[in-house]
Amino acid sequence: MHLTPKQCEIVELLAQGHTADQCAETLHRSVATVQRHILLAKDRLHARNTTHLVALAIVQKLIHLMIAICILASATNPDMSAARHRPTPRISASRVVARRFEGLYA
Repeated sequence: MHLTPKQCEIVELLAQGHTADQCAETLHRSVATVQRHILLAKDRLHARNTTHLVALAIVQKLIHLMIAICILASATNPDMSAARHRPTPRISASRVVARRFEGLYA
């Protein structure tokens, strides 16, 4: 099953750790519209939750995670001066899934 381009865009943002509110702000859409796209994407892929949606989209190669991988690398790099002055970033379940499946794009 395929996702619409807008659904893919939203799922990619979710894979990067964005919330529905942040996706709405980034895409200049209402939160209700973004939540509706997420719900429809879950229905299309038969996902149980948002993390499962991201995992299925990665496995089915419906989304590209190169940006998410770059964000994860910069957020966890101890050599970055800014990273030394802040606590270890909290990693969302979607980012854990992205790390698990990043080998699919290697």
